[in-house]
Amino acid sequence: MANRDLERANEQAREVWDENVTMVKRKDRVLLVIANLTTHGRTDLRWLYRLLELAAIYVARLILGLAYRRVYALTGDRASAETFVSALATLAVDPQTRAVDVLLHLHGEHQILWFADRAVYLDQLQALIAGQLPEPGLRGRLRLLYSTACYGAEHAVAFVDTGFRVASGAIAVNANGPWDYPVQLLFWGLGVPYRTALSAGNNRLIARIHDWVARKLRFEDVNSIKTAAGDGATRITSPAG
Repeated sequence: MANRDLERANEQAREVWDENVTMVKRKDRVLLVIANLTTHGRTDLRWLYRLLELAAIYVARLILGLAYRRVYALTGDRASAETFVSALATLAVDPQTRAVDVLLHLHGEHQILWFADRAVYLDQLQALIAGQLPEPGLRGRLRLLYSTACYGAEHAVAFVDTGFRVASGAIAVNANGPWDYPVQLLFWGLGVPYRTALSAGNNRLIARIHDWVARKLRFEDVNSIKTAAGDGATRITSPAG
């Protein structure tokens, strides 16, 4: 009995040791926020898109600013496809960095993301990232990608295939960002598994209310519920690879 208890204690000690060794601490992780909704958005809603762009950066820094070594932002003309991919590469090759997380606020369509300069198909974006980060070990530093883009659930699969450990987005047209975004960031910052943060943001009643408002604003195919691709057990302290 004593031997069995000793073995169990040793196993628990090894688990704690492994967790401490692999844990990604604040100094090891960086956050990249890209936000451009006004350039390609409806002109009659330009005021709303501008507000959402500002909120995207402000909320990220407010909730997660102390959880990362640094928060970087790409807005306006700097939210181009090439600048985004270049920023990913610059952050990933930094020897201080073990995990790069991304919060993406762009317009989306089926298999397309609208960056500041142009619309980019997902396969083109994958090729750009692979070109800037040819080594699998560097792409292995890409960890979480959260997207508010419409049809982000489709995009999430491509981002995981590119190297991100977990990615998420809306099933169709996304309208519940004012609730989902800060809630997910709050739970993520608390260190829960990403699937738990995703579930907290997917409040069905609140999503239905936001979707109803979006339909009143003449949006079609609205479904703000988010799904994730990749490893939903990922935490803010988890390694990227």
